[in-house]
Amino acid sequence: MKKQKRLMALGITAAMAAGLLSGCGTKATPENLLRDMQKNAEKTESALLNFKMDIAMGDGTDDVSLGMDMNMETTTEPEASHGKGAVSISMSGMDFSVEMEMYSVQEDGEYVTYTLMEDQWTKEVSDDGEMTGEVDSIADNVEEYADQFELAEDLVTVNDKECFELTGELDGDLFSEMMQTDMMDSLAGYGIDEEALSDMMFPCTIDIYKDSILPARLYFDMTESMAPLMEDSGVTVSECYVDMTFMEYDTVEEITVPDEAVSAAEDGSDSGLDLPQDDTYEDESVVTPAEPAEQSSELGDSWESYTVQVNDTVITLPCTIADLEAAGVKMDTEYTPSDYVVNAGEYELAWFMVDSGDYIMVDMINTGSEPKEVKDCLVGSVYADAYSMTEGGLTVIFPGGIQIGTPEADLLAAYGEADNVYEDEEYGNSYYWYGDDMLVSGFNASIDPETGLVESLSIQNEG
Repeated sequence: MKKQKRLMALGITAAMAAGLLSGCGTKATPENLLRDMQKNAEKTESALLNFKMDIAMGDGTDDVSLGMDMNMETTTEPEASHGKGAVSISMSGMDFSVEMEMYSVQEDGEYVTYTLMEDQWTKEVSDDGEMTGEVDSIADNVEEYADQFELAEDLVTVNDKECFELTGELDGDLFSEMMQTDMMDSLAGYGIDEEALSDMMFPCTIDIYKDSILPARLYFDMTESMAPLMEDSGVTVSECYVDMTFMEYDTVEEITVPDEAVSAAEDGSDSGLDLPQDDTYEDESVVTPAEPAEQSSELGDSWESYTVQVNDTVITLPCTIADLEAAGVKMDTEYTPSDYVVNAGEYELAWFMVDSGDYIMVDMINTGSEPKEVKDCLVGSVYADAYSMTEGGLTVIFPGGIQIGTPEADLLAAYGEADNVYEDEEYGNSYYWYGDDMLVSGFNASIDPETGLVESLSIQNEG
């Protein structure tokens, strides 16, 4: 979770940019709607909105999807924004969701973003004037695209209000301005530069409130435009869109960064959530050869035993919280409250820690037919990696004696040929073994490219 703020900055930027695109009179046409929307926007002082973004892609061996859902408030004088929501990632049969909160303000002529993630505030500073210039250019340019849009015959409903709906296309120049540099940074790893993006067209839907002629919803479908360029990198795009819904205008009071954010923030210029394969991982490897550990006779040899040794205790998945906590770890109820309700057939992530701060991550699954609190759910998976086990006090051994820091050759000797292999010299190899139902049972191991040692391990049995 070391690079999760770049797409979040993208969301803040796009939503703020769109919030300034706004604006009745005679018969509605694309021309006068966009013109009046812009004029009316110049009079607005704030906006409440919801920003969603989803990307789903695959390379033939692995599928990755990334989603973002943020409720936001923005002001124009002073220019500031505040967002709260979550980023979710689905990869290799595992799902992650991280709650985030962000403030973007001006400080001493610079744009500063404070981000809260996993109980830690970080601070990122962008160049002076970068945001203001791009927002202004978008507001000026949208009217020029009126001939690219058609007005629907019937009104639509957004936020329980009647709206005009325009459908058409925007070219890559305007889209890249809305996305700012963060989208370009992520796409550069796929060979999509500004020149290539400039030649692309993005289908766009603009819903405009009938009563106020201000934006109600902006929707960009980027799937068909991105897919051909991604194919050159061996990546297939199945979904890619940005969706912004504007709920209220001129109801937001002054946005102020909390004192604890300012005092706790640290520089985070390399923080951000990149698209897969878009950048070289810059942190030094923390993967070291595994220390010899005493293996319990109860631990299975095959991953299909679904056993895991945590410290001196062996658990068999699925198991109860009590079974796992008997191994000396405690659930972090600050992040996942014990009374959090999980619907039937669903799961919730939870973290189990030792006093040193080292931890493992698990799926808390509800195998019943009625909703249950987390404390009554079963542990259906165990995930460990080198970065969560650096302080000591926590030993995790997987079937066959495999640990974080085990050589790649020993991993394959223990488990045999994998059902699926993703080989990458830059990011390290990943191996997948599947049970009878690959959606609920399996084993995954990732290799550190610098050392050739196991970097992360995950075992799952949720059936």
